[in-house]
Amino acid sequence: MHTRLNGFCLRPAVPKMRLFIVFEDSGRTRNPSHRWTSGVQSFCEFHGKVQLHQETQRDTNESPVTSLVTYQNQLRDGGMSSNEWETALDQDARPENSALEEISDEEAVQLDLPATLPPVSITLRDYVDGSETLRNLVELGVELWKLERRPNVGTMLLKLDFQTDVAPRLMFLKQLGVEDSRLGYMISHNPFVLTESLDNLQARVEYLKSQKFSAETVASMVSRAPYLLNFSVKRIDNRLGFFQQQLGLSANKTRDVVARLPRLLCGSLEPIKENLKVCKLEMGFRENELQHIVTVIPKVLTANKRKLTQIFDYIHNTMNISHHLIVKFPQVLNAKYLRIKERHMFLQYLEMAQYDPAKPNYISLEKLVTLPDEAFCIENPTVPQNNMASRAPAATNRLLVGFRKWYYNAAGFNKIGLMRDDTIIEDTDVKEAVRRLPENVFNDRMFRLKRAIDLSMKQSILPKGQWTKYEEDVRYLEPYLKEVIRERKEVEEWSKK
Repeated sequence: MHTRLNGFCLRPAVPKMRLFIVFEDSGRTRNPSHRWTSGVQSFCEFHGKVQLHQETQRDTNESPVTSLVTYQNQLRDGGMSSNEWETALDQDARPENSALEEISDEEAVQLDLPATLPPVSITLRDYVDGSETLRNLVELGVELWKLERRPNVGTMLLKLDFQTDVAPRLMFLKQLGVEDSRLGYMISHNPFVLTESLDNLQARVEYLKSQKFSAETVASMVSRAPYLLNFSVKRIDNRLGFFQQQLGLSANKTRDVVARLPRLLCGSLEPIKENLKVCKLEMGFRENELQHIVTVIPKVLTANKRKLTQIFDYIHNTMNISHHLIVKFPQVLNAKYLRIKERHMFLQYLEMAQYDPAKPNYISLEKLVTLPDEAFCIENPTVPQNNMASRAPAATNRLLVGFRKWYYNAAGFNKIGLMRDDTIIEDTDVKEAVRRLPENVFNDRMFRLKRAIDLSMKQSILPKGQWTKYEEDVRYLEPYLKEVIRERKEVEEWSKK
C-alpha cells in the first residue's frame, strides 16, 4: 500500500539485483526475470494512472481506497502473484539446496570448482608447485624474481602450456644453436619470445642468414640480444640500412659491427644518433676517423654520452693526447675514467707522463688502460733503455713500491687513522676472525673505528703527522681470516661426502 507524506508517494523499493527463486514444486532454480520484469512494468505504468486519479479525488474529496485496491488487483493480474512477490523481496526466506541432492550431468559440467593454484599472490613462488611451466623454467635457470616485477608477465607465464607453448620454442632455439646455459638468461630478459609464432621466428632467422650472417653468428647474436627475434624482418632490415648509410660502411663492415654488438638492432636509435653527433661536432672527429673508431669499438655508439665526453675531455685536454693517437687506439674511449685518471696522476707523480711515440720513455695508451696494476708497473721501466740491464729489476721494484704508496695515500682511509684490515667488509668469516683477535689488538681496532666514525661525522681528518703510514700498516687480521676460511672450506668438503 502507498502512503502519502507531504505530497510524495512512498512505494516499495524495486531491487536491482538479479533474483533466482527456488520453487518447491520443481526443486530446481529458475530465473523469474520475465515475470519480474512484467510485474515491475505494470507497477510503473499503473502508477501514473493512480497519481492522476488521486489528484482528481483530492479535488472532489473522495477516498482513494478504491483506486488503491484496483491498483493492487491490476498489479497482481499483470505481474507476479503475491506469493512470488513476497518470495522475491524476502531473500532470506528461500530454501537452500541440499548438499546431498543429486544433480544432472549438464549441471555437473557447469559447476565452478576452485583452482588448484592460489587465486591471488604477489610472487610467482606460490605458483611453482602447481604449474608445470614454472617448474621447468626454474630448472632451465630462469630468474622468476626478475619476471614477477614486470607487469602482466607472471599472468602470461601461468597461461602458457609447457608442452604446446614453451617446449616447441625452446627446441627451436636449441636447434638454432643457442647453448643450454643461455636459455635461462634469454627467457629471464625476454619472456615474450615464448609467445612469438614459430613461423615468425623462423622467418627472422632465415632473413639474417640471407644477409650472409653465418649460423654460428646468428646463434651468438640471439644469445647476446634476447629481444632480437621479437622484431620483424622489416625493422631488422631498416636497422641494417641505417648503420650502413649513417656510418658510410660497406656491407661486410656493417655486418661485422652488428655481429659484435647485436643489441644495435634492438635498442632505441636516439642515443646512437646523439653519440654520432657528439663525436662529430663536440669531439671533432672526421668521418673516416669515426668509421675506424666504430669498427674497432662498436660500444661507442651505445655508451653513455656524459661518460663518453668526460673521458674524451680528460684524455684530450688534460693528458694532451691528439685525435690521431686516440683514433690509433680507440679502446681508450671504452676504458674506465677513474683508471685513466689514477694512472695518469701516478705517472705525473713519477714524472713519466709521456704519451708521444716520438719521444723517449713513451707510455702507450694500450698499456695505460688494459694492463692490471702490477703488470702496468713492470711493463713500464723507470730508467732509460741505454742503462745497464742489471738496474732494471731494482727500478721496476721501486716503481711498484712507489705505485703502492701512492695508491695507499689516494685511498684516503689512512687520513682518518684506519689500517687496511679495518676497511674489510664484515661478513661471517671476518666476524669470526675478529672474534679470535687478541684482546689488545681487538681494543686497538675498536678505537680506530670509533675515531674514524667520529671524524666522518665531523667531516674532518687527522693532522698529517697522525696519518697511518704505508710502512706502519700491519695486516693484523689476515692470518686469522685465512685460518677461518680454510676451516670453513674443510667443513664444506666434509659435508659433500
